[in-house]
Amino acid sequence: MRAASPGRGGLTGGLVLDPRTKLLVVVVVSWVLLSTSGGESGSVMVVRWLLIALPFLLLVLSRIYGLALRYAITYAALAGLPLLIWRVIPASNALIDITLTWLGALSIIVPGMTCGLYALRTTTASEFLVAMQRIHCPDALTIPTAIIFRFFPTVGEEYRDIKTAMRMRGVGGIRQPIRMLEYRLVPLMVSVVSIGNELSRSAVTRALGAKRKRTSVCEIKFRIIDGAVIVLLVACAWIVLIGKVW
Repeated sequence: MRAASPGRGGLTGGLVLDPRTKLLVVVVVSWVLLSTSGGESGSVMVVRWLLIALPFLLLVLSRIYGLALRYAITYAALAGLPLLIWRVIPASNALIDITLTWLGALSIIVPGMTCGLYALRTTTASEFLVAMQRIHCPDALTIPTAIIFRFFPTVGEEYRDIKTAMRMRGVGGIRQPIRMLEYRLVPLMVSVVSIGNELSRSAVTRALGAKRKRTSVCEIKFRIIDGAVIVLLVACAWIVLIGKVW
């Protein structure tokens, strides 16, 4: 089984998609949910709900159950809480209305963000580079993005290690905010600089900036499941565009 590790692993025990398919998922889900195209017709609403459920299905099929559960709870809370409060408190209140409107706006951003996190959790930097090379994406875009695949997950791991070490020493809890800043954030900032330097040296060592075509041991290819997902996404985008025209 291939473990799902942020920025290091496409390697899950379940569903395996081509990185280009994952990129298309992020683009289509974000565009459809953030777009006002198609109005509120029945078919467009079905498409929207289908794409809202898509991140959950992808995570479950990839056996990333924890993230799938957090996504479902987060979306249900952001989308359902405003409706529930407006039913319970029918009287108009400007502060409540603004807060609930922001919660509703966040609910339509969450699916696209979750698709991006899914792509990050299930794609290695090497796989991403090979996929972008296949679609002739310029190095000026692919190399910084590939470094991001490593940078943020590594920073997250470093922070968790620092947090665990400080907790073992009883330093920097909620009751000690100043000490928490001193003993957690300061070491993290120093580590961030070191991580950035190490990743830069790694990029140079791997000749990411070389003009020659790079080779890779990663196997990138479209499978039947990729075709099914692409057909679904194209159909959803087409329905939304038709709804806008008509």
